[in-house]
Amino acid sequence: MVSGTLLINTLSTRVLFDADAAHSFINPTTAKRLTRKLDEMDIQLCVTTQVGLIHQTEAIVKGCPIVVHDRVFPTDLALLKIQGYDLILGID
Repeated sequence: MVSGTLLINTLSTRVLFDADAAHSFINPTTAKRLTRKLDEMDIQLCVTTQVGLIHQTEAIVKGCPIVVHDRVFPTDLALLKIQGYDLILGID
């Protein structure tokens, strides 16, 4: 895992890059700061953390623009209570 800072909609965010994550996630507080529309997923997503806790979410921010070296990557981010980070980006 690697952490760093990225821009999303000109907002500086603390990001964890996780090669083991199948999806990408955004902290609800960060999602509110972005003032982007939340969409409902077709199914409920259950996420198991490394310590064995299970979290559920049905909300997603679609097409959120993440900027890396002046390139914009539209990314779907599932809403998840994250401690210590604004985003977790799954790497595929």
